Amino acid sequence: MPLYFFDTYDGLVVTQDKTGLVLDNLDLARREAVKALPGMARDALPDGEEAQFSVRVRDEAGGTRFRAVLSFRCHWM
Repeated sequence: MPLYFFDTYDGLVVTQDKTGLVLDNLDLARREAVKALPGMARDALPDGEEAQFSVRVRDEAGGTRFRAVLSFRCHWM
């Protein structure tokens, strides 16, 4: 089974995954990446009005296979 690595960016810091996850296929890796984004936003948003979060999925060779991005913006009316 393939090993996938999930690098994250919270708007300030890039965190490179050194451990990875063994998953059956890239579609499952995509689902894990997308599932991580709301939690990242919840953890980082209390002080800001705009932020962008991303998860990059790498394969064992280091190649980028998928990237998911979540943008957050709020505005006072």
